[in-house]
Amino acid sequence: MPGSLWSTTAQAGPPSEHLIRSEAADVIIVGAGFTGLAAAIHLAEAGLSCMVLEAAEPGWGASGRNNGQVIAGLKQDPEVIEGLYPGERGRTLVQFGGDAPAEVWKLVDRYSINCAPNHQGWIQPAYTAAGSAVVRSRHSAWRQRGVDAKLLEGVHLHQLLGTTKYSLGWLDPRGGSVQPLSYARGLAKVAVALGVRVYGSAKVDDLRVCKGGWNASVGQHKVTGRHVLVATGAYAERLVPKLRTSFVPVRTAQVATRPLPDSMREVILPKGQVSSDTRQLLTSFRLSPDGRLVMGGSGATAGLDHSAIVPYLHKAGQELFGHIGRLEWEFQWSGFFAVTTDHLPHVHEPERNLHISVGCNGRGIAVSTSLGIQIANRILGASASELAVPVSSIGTVHFHMLRGLGVKAATTFKRLQDRRG
Repeated sequence: MPGSLWSTTAQAGPPSEHLIRSEAADVIIVGAGFTGLAAAIHLAEAGLSCMVLEAAEPGWGASGRNNGQVIAGLKQDPEVIEGLYPGERGRTLVQFGGDAPAEVWKLVDRYSINCAPNHQGWIQPAYTAAGSAVVRSRHSAWRQRGVDAKLLEGVHLHQLLGTTKYSLGWLDPRGGSVQPLSYARGLAKVAVALGVRVYGSAKVDDLRVCKGGWNASVGQHKVTGRHVLVATGAYAERLVPKLRTSFVPVRTAQVATRPLPDSMREVILPKGQVSSDTRQLLTSFRLSPDGRLVMGGSGATAGLDHSAIVPYLHKAGQELFGHIGRLEWEFQWSGFFAVTTDHLPHVHEPERNLHISVGCNGRGIAVSTSLGIQIANRILGASASELAVPVSSIGTVHFHMLRGLGVKAATTFKRLQDRRG
């Protein structure tokens, strides 16, 4: 069975460049995912020279391995965030998450990024009775904040989803989808066109303060810059002390069918929305630009193997849409995303002019893009208090060395919760 559908069908990225000498730039960006590339574009537009150093190729990590859903809001609900950060700070953070998809659509439109953008909205159906309460609460919370959210019930919901598995859901018009690897490669092409030097196969081995700024070592070459942005997401290694133990990397898998016949495409998500339900281990589903059913979810693995997640996704697809016709699965792939202890994105500045972004908690396309722009503004001179995401110290996940067992135990517990409702 082939690997990623996205890598098979993505638009080409910029011509591959390799670092062959020591160089200098105003800003060194480590990681060519959504955060790093969005930051590079914003900085280049403002006139700063940037160099993006990527261990593999643009979009190789979580940016090119997800379901492609562009979802508004952070993982935590607005009232939870405003409880953690009372007053204007909490409202600003909620607004940041709510506005995040708009930053994606702006970039796509401004630069005509060829990534099959679909801005028809995101549907979250309730999987259990507890999920129904969550749906009603989220619908109400965002309506109170000026979003034209819609509550969906019964036949109307069934018609929009193509399944009778759910009886209640809500529609968020801010959401949608992209071909995520095409979006990442498109951002890289935009960055290069603006003068950013994007280097693939450029794994940073060491990062340290030097006179006037920072040195990043890539093999025998050194790259010097005044500022550094570390935007490696769940693929953080040991460049920054304690960073890799400040979150838990969780593996999420995706599966995709062969192109569906017209009779099935006309029933499954016929209006173009995308969806992820309220399961504790949520199941995401959408149609790809070439008419395949693509389903995603995470499971009990902290290693490189996703074989335990794939049958779960196949079964979920059959339960949702097996009544319409046969589902012939062709692709399966997976990758890590970073989960923080408070399920919120984190921005760190452990040393002067060292900026770190981590922890989109499964909301990566919109939130990562917006975080890149926010941190770029910080580099351009905005104060820490102007950032929507508060600057915090790097914490440590207790018993991080046992994270594999922890992920497995959490998965088992969450599946039990889903069965009990």
